[in-house]
Amino acid sequence: MEICTVCKNNNVIFYAEIEKMLYWECQVCEAKLLDSKNFITFDAEKKHYLKHNNNIDDSAYRNFLLRLVNPIKDKISNQDLGLDYGCGYAPALAHILIQDGFKIQLYDPIFFPDNSIFLRKFNFITCSEAVEHFFNPYEEFKKIDSILLKNSFLAVMTSFMDKRNSFEKWHYRRDPTHVVFYTQKTFEIIAYQRNWLTDYPEKDIVILKKQ
Repeated sequence: MEICTVCKNNNVIFYAEIEKMLYWECQVCEAKLLDSKNFITFDAEKKHYLKHNNNIDDSAYRNFLLRLVNPIKDKISNQDLGLDYGCGYAPALAHILIQDGFKIQLYDPIFFPDNSIFLRKFNFITCSEAVEHFFNPYEEFKKIDSILLKNSFLAVMTSFMDKRNSFEKWHYRRDPTHVVFYTQKTFEIIAYQRNWLTDYPEKDIVILKKQ
């Protein structure tokens, strides 16, 4: 790997080979990256997602999603238009927001591939457990920036890397659809490159505001 797919810096070094999977580390933004040679196929990726239990009636799953919903509810109104980016086959987070009276559209490259959303502008975008699946994060965040209105925000939930824990044994790494892993420093670089502001309302959540 010659360049970081998150920040486009060329200061990327080999990090580890784990279970025949190659990982690289950016020395600028601290992202760890699965080598593209180890990416699974489209069909295998879709099949894996369909195994997920995204049942909105499951109280534990609903409470998990509320960790992202609650910090943004006081930042939006029912006049705002939102987008659930990478919503998966069962867009439970969007369902919660719609139940609360908010307007939100859906986008997912596999299950809701509606490219017309890139012709619109949004007051807020949610991205729950999706950024770790981005094959080209730099381009994805660039696309998101292009459809965010000024003074609007992107709310992200993903498991941040913790240097105190073993990367090899980390459950997040072991998911075959997870190809990029972030630290807080990673999001600071992502924000800096786009003139966004960052806020971390709770663990594993970052709100990126477009100025």
